[in-house]
Amino acid sequence: MKHFFILIIALTASTLTATAQKYDVPMHYELQTDADFAMYEPQVVTTADWLQQTGWKDKREKRQAARLFILAWAQGTRSVPIVINKSVNNLTDQNPELLFTYTSQFAKYAIQHKSDFDKNTANLVALRAMLAKYSIEESHRRDEDVEKLIEINKEGNLASWIATDFK
Repeated sequence: MKHFFILIIALTASTLTATAQKYDVPMHYELQTDADFAMYEPQVVTTADWLQQTGWKDKREKRQAARLFILAWAQGTRSVPIVINKSVNNLTDQNPELLFTYTSQFAKYAIQHKSDFDKNTANLVALRAMLAKYSIEESHRRDEDVEKLIEINKEGNLASWIATDFK
């Protein structure tokens, strides 16, 4: 049984690695009409996953292209209400990469929950992804605001914080 469990872990790890390596950044995209933005929604989800899984120092050119794609899509879409407020700016000022984590994960949630979209839940998902990314990135700059939010999340109070302090 122990060997079976190790085999399952090894297969899962190799599948995740293979998936991360197969990612292609959308190139030569045109984002002008609502149909254009809708057409690229699957790539937004894939890009959000790839950015979350890829280290800040890894594949820098590809990361830059992925960030530009997410930025172009998020700034132009009318179907996903992404708002970068003061709280997000404060949480990303020391580590600007976290802004792309927040934006891409918010967009991913909105795309996957069109019929039951909830802004607070989208913020919760995006912030948790951002906190996870901060925690695993060895190259992050220490940020007291993010670390306080990590503690709030550990205590199970992140949803309450969003409802009262996320401005």
